[in-house]
Amino acid sequence: MTRKQLLKATALIAIIVLVALLAGCGGGGPTAKRPTGLAPDAVVQAFFNAAKNNRLNEAALYVTPDSRRDTRAVIDFLSGQNGLAELKQANLITVKKVAEQGNYAVVLATLQPEPNSFNLSVKPVGLEKIDGEWYIVDFNNIYENAKYKVLEQLLKNI
Repeated sequence: MTRKQLLKATALIAIIVLVALLAGCGGGGPTAKRPTGLAPDAVVQAFFNAAKNNRLNEAALYVTPDSRRDTRAVIDFLSGQNGLAELKQANLITVKKVAEQGNYAVVLATLQPEPNSFNLSVKPVGLEKIDGEWYIVDFNNIYENAKYKVLEQLLKNI
């Protein structure tokens, strides 16, 4: 191997190592952390607070990996299909777990879509327990994925 080829190979290896290090540690920037051991209603509360304050990376920590691809779908569902702008104005009045079976739970979230109004919106939120932690399941995913038949049944019973 010539000196020039050796230099290219060394540079390539250095770049690969640098990229791997940056990917492994998240680029050195601050990362959101999720508290462990949260009950289903606390997960919904934490998700709402993070999304309302535009901390979408933190909000995504409370969503199942299957649903994480589209965290905005969960936000749109909770906010009444109008998205983050409406969610930022909304107040979360109550969060109550109403059903649980195995690794699935349903929480009812009562929202006040507009401050200082008497309008309330009640949204059922499905959750799945993965490795001992509760995660929100995208509402559409519940009805499209056979894996969530138990959760779909729990929602139908509410």
